Amino acid sequence: MSVDPRPVLAPAPSIAAGRSPGALIVAWQHPDVRLISPVGRLDHGPGTEYRFRYLRSAPEVAGFHPFLTFPDWERDYRSERLFPLFSQRVMSPRRADFAEFLRQLHLDSDATPWEQLARSEGRRTGDTVQVFPMPTVDDEGLSRCTFLVHGIRHVTGGALPPLTAGEVLWTRPEPGNPRNPRAQLVRTGDGLDLGYIPDMLLEHVEALQRRADPSLVVEHVNGPEAPSHLRLLVRLEGRTPPGYRPMSGPRWATFPESAQPAS
Repeated sequence: MSVDPRPVLAPAPSIAAGRSPGALIVAWQHPDVRLISPVGRLDHGPGTEYRFRYLRSAPEVAGFHPFLTFPDWERDYRSERLFPLFSQRVMSPRRADFAEFLRQLHLDSDATPWEQLARSEGRRTGDTVQVFPMPTVDDEGLSRCTFLVHGIRHVTGGALPPLTAGEVLWTRPEPGNPRNPRAQLVRTGDGLDLGYIPDMLLEHVEALQRRADPSLVVEHVNGPEAPSHLRLLVRLEGRTPPGYRPMSGPRWATFPESAQPAS
């Protein structure tokens, strides 16, 4: 069963959405050169409040202009409801294919709109906006996150080999990549390339690799009926360097100058 990629507005999130606080990096893909750049940060919680701020580097991204619903670079936008720019990236439970969509995302039937947004990356056909969950680190320095493998259609033509949940995967640097020399491929144990680690996560993956090789395993696999960007979900675990905080350097600083909420 194929999921219709056309956007359908979801109803306003209920109070249950407050059970899944977190932070997402909002990225924009240049329509011509296809380079993906971080431009904003969307926070949720505690409670049900949503907060959007631009990254201080956003005005310097070539070709990028403020979103129509967020026209002021330096404003701290807050709302009790998920902003329309993002709520229209969440599928309505009234859709006939809603249950199949959640299955493809490897989410429970009661997944919140925020959980859907974070897992699906908020992609829409022909759109240039994506979102990426910010990794978390516990008190012992252990980081866990899941992500969708990018570029599967480009690397494999969309034909994945047989994969099973829990299967160990590996990474391979690709310094000759013409778009991003920091690119890292995701590959099977016998050396078959599957796709790429998302650009937004490369800094985090490199931080884990400086400590020790992180664990990368298959979390969920969808068949060819699923959109190519939803074909393979993987789980990443690793130890972080002492004092490390994901996405906390100058590249990720937001307007205004006030301290960022905890992620």
